[in-house]
Amino acid sequence: VRCSSYKTLPTMQDKVEKQMILCTKLRAVDEHDVARLIIERHFIRDIKGNLRKFSTQQFRCVSCNEKYRRPTLKGNCSKCFGKIIFTISEGSVMKYLEPSISLANKYNIPPYLKQTLELAKQMAEMVFGKEKEKQEGLGKWFG
Repeated sequence: VRCSSYKTLPTMQDKVEKQMILCTKLRAVDEHDVARLIIERHFIRDIKGNLRKFSTQQFRCVSCNEKYRRPTLKGNCSKCFGKIIFTISEGSVMKYLEPSISLANKYNIPPYLKQTLELAKQMAEMVFGKEKEKQEGLGKWFG
């Protein structure tokens, strides 16, 4: 059984980076157009769809998997008194935002697409709050 590098690479960020490296090596491929297509056809659709689903999502019980349209006032399941959680996590909404922004900055992406990404980022910040500054490791300065 053959196993492609697409299956062996763990994250979508790695997959996109390897694809873009291959695009820069091939003369017949316009890497700017490939980056635009990746963002347009894959990332933007996923980001917008997940944001829409997050706002209309259901809640479920961890123990018995009972589904609720809105969480109970007590915050636990009315059947088994288990914990109630979101069905869609913040991570699933935000997972493609940073890779798409870095692709847009690295390659010559049309202004309309950059503005769409910026609007999606602003919508995500309104829903989840601003992203906290990430603490940098010492390896960046001394390594």
